[in-house]
Amino acid sequence: MDAWLILLPASVMLLLMILTHTYLGLHVLARGIIFVDLALAQVAALGMSIAFLLGEEAHGFTAQLYAFAATFLVAVAFARLRTIPSKTAREVTIGCVYVVATALSIVILSRSSQGMEELKSLFNGNILWVSWDEIILVAVAYTVLAVLHAIYRKRFCAMSFSEAGEEKSSFLWEFMFFASFAVVITLAVNLAGILLVFALLIIPAFSASIITSSFAVRLGLGWLLAIVGSLIGLWLAYGADLPVGATVVSVLGGLPLVAVAIMYIKSLRR
Repeated sequence: MDAWLILLPASVMLLLMILTHTYLGLHVLARGIIFVDLALAQVAALGMSIAFLLGEEAHGFTAQLYAFAATFLVAVAFARLRTIPSKTAREVTIGCVYVVATALSIVILSRSSQGMEELKSLFNGNILWVSWDEIILVAVAYTVLAVLHAIYRKRFCAMSFSEAGEEKSSFLWEFMFFASFAVVITLAVNLAGILLVFALLIIPAFSASIITSSFAVRLGLGWLLAIVGSLIGLWLAYGADLPVGATVVSVLGGLPLVAVAIMYIKSLRR
């Protein structure tokens, strides 16, 4: 019972992330901008690093504002990615943002004796010690975004899954997509770390995409795979006293293999 009480807040936070991130991950895969979430996560970390250099608490409210400001500025830039005709060029642009943001974070945090520990914390997160107040804040923000995407579901899906939608999408709607993405990423990075945020956005969605082509089935299957993998990783980290974020990501890394195994079994039955 004690273990359940300790792990319950982290489990709830993981569930909130899974429900939101898997959905966004399917959009990212369809758009062919695989590393946009990693880039935004690192930009959020850069904002927190700047706040830390200026004497603010790295995971406090002010640092969160810095992170939001940084990610929203980049979201404005990413909303113009449609104007780049080559998907390869888009990925290169996103990759450059990630590399530069990472390098700047290292440079900034190197100015403090505790900077490297903070950088490690930003990558690994500290989801095991998330508070209920933080969970409620994330739940409210994610619910607002979920309602927004539900109301305008057809428009957002057309932008990601339809070539016609890609051609007709306006800057305003593109910005709304990346701005909501930025909110999700920034809140999650502060609590769960860059590695876990990226893993939950891409791995479950990709694994489900191996098995089925239906968006609705991919979403449900991605949720299921992510929940099982995350809970296994969380319990393994707790029982073996391992870093939670890195352990959960390691377990999630096996999901594509599970998906391939499922497809192989299905082919044998045929």
